[in-house]
Amino acid sequence: MPMKLNCSPCLRALPLLCCLSLFSPPALPELAAQADADKAIKAYCLDFNWAPTHRRGRPFAKPGQWADANPAEHVAWYEAMGANVIQTFAVSTNGYAWYKDGFIPEQPGLKHDFLPEVVKLGHAKGMKVFGYFCAASNPRWAELHPEQSYGSPSTYHIPYTDDYLEYLSKSIYDAVKKTGIDGFMVDWLWMPRRQSTDGKWIESEKALYEQLMGEPFPGEDKLTRAQDLAYSRKAIERCWQAIKKAAKSANPECIIWLTVNKMHHPHVVNSKMYREVDWLMNEAGSVEEIQKARAMVGEHTRLITCLATWNGMDASTVVPQAIEEGVGLYGFTTPLTKSGIVKLAPIFEKQVTELSGDKKNIAMLARAYQGKSEYAQWQDGEFVEPENPPPFRLTFQRRGRGLQDTAHIDYDADRTVITIRTPYGRGTGYLEKTGDAWPEAFVIQLQKRPGQAPKPGETTLFGISDGETGAILPLDESGSAQIGGVDTKAKLERGVHLRFALKDNTETVPLAADRNDERIRITLPGALLQNLSDEISFQWGNK
Repeated sequence: MPMKLNCSPCLRALPLLCCLSLFSPPALPELAAQADADKAIKAYCLDFNWAPTHRRGRPFAKPGQWADANPAEHVAWYEAMGANVIQTFAVSTNGYAWYKDGFIPEQPGLKHDFLPEVVKLGHAKGMKVFGYFCAASNPRWAELHPEQSYGSPSTYHIPYTDDYLEYLSKSIYDAVKKTGIDGFMVDWLWMPRRQSTDGKWIESEKALYEQLMGEPFPGEDKLTRAQDLAYSRKAIERCWQAIKKAAKSANPECIIWLTVNKMHHPHVVNSKMYREVDWLMNEAGSVEEIQKARAMVGEHTRLITCLATWNGMDASTVVPQAIEEGVGLYGFTTPLTKSGIVKLAPIFEKQVTELSGDKKNIAMLARAYQGKSEYAQWQDGEFVEPENPPPFRLTFQRRGRGLQDTAHIDYDADRTVITIRTPYGRGTGYLEKTGDAWPEAFVIQLQKRPGQAPKPGETTLFGISDGETGAILPLDESGSAQIGGVDTKAKLERGVHLRFALKDNTETVPLAADRNDERIRITLPGALLQNLSDEISFQWGNK
């Protein structure tokens, strides 16, 4: 069935409507099309690590946060996503365990024997279940051993002393042996940041330096960059060997999954750890960066990329790229309910382009995990492909950590309408052609939100370009389009954030316009579209 979803104008929205002819785009590459598709990594994590406030610098979740988490509800959630890998927790960053009667005390008030029950239910559904350990941070350890920690902030704060490695090893061995997990993720395998001491080293780490380097600690002011690098690599390598020994001693088949947010950091690049680890993930999300690591990993090592709000990756671009290149997929988000889940129905019911942040990642991953395209619609409890998918892929320039631009696409066999919602008075979007040709007509409607009408003397501008040819349209009462070659180095107008300007040899053509107090509708000349390449950027703003 064609997609027909109507939405009322949002008071803070600036919709931009584009009416296009239809072409049939290639579907999102299906995981089933990969070799060994049954082993494709389709993973997700409802992240118990953080307090449920999505702000920079937010603290770790308090012990007992989400202690009511229901194993059956969680496994059903991952099954609805289409995941075949559940990444949950053995010990989360607050230092307490998610299973009972273990070496590490359980989360206070833990209602269920959570991890073993998730393992049992997940295995019954054919899913692998992974736990989690954080190497460089554990507030409970810091409280018990303040002399071996740089306080207990929500960052790296633990030097890898003998005592700590023994503690970490026992934690890992116990969880692998008792819970039945298939493996676990190792996070934050980095050196401590020493924030609480303004960069000064505590005595226990000075002793560790002497132990690993065979020489006394020279002092912070005399420590060379080469010495610090050599020490750091030795410390991380020793921690890795302890982790590997503990895991493989408990279960030789245990899968160790290392997540790294800086793939080519000097402390880990070309390390033995990279060659020995079972799964290696680039948490920063770039598929290009994870591909560059192929020369550093073992033949058995599987590569994964990550989608999360913090790394700013565009799911509609990363997911098909990862599938095409045989890279595993993973995402995570902080739960928003007391039981530790995120409600899926309100996400699945929306188009991918209508969402941003972790919700967009969830929507895109769920479709991909179930072998569907990004255009699939949620109908009667499943994703269904539309009869007439849109003829393009639409993305927007990312706006840092703030609110993002989103869009609703309404289309059928004869007509496509894009309604862009944005809280900003200017912005940039991108259209990637997925058909054989651009349409003969391109109708755009710019609908104003309250208070956004141009001030006296101002004109709303719209620009569209493929980098070589473009048009600039002042959307006033008697507007006309300037069409010509693009000078990418010039500024269009002072204070206007359009990314290109036209060269002097431009052509002015009449502009079919329809305007009222709420919106401006224009039609781009068909000749312009036919001269544009497969990728177009468009921008809007006031001068």
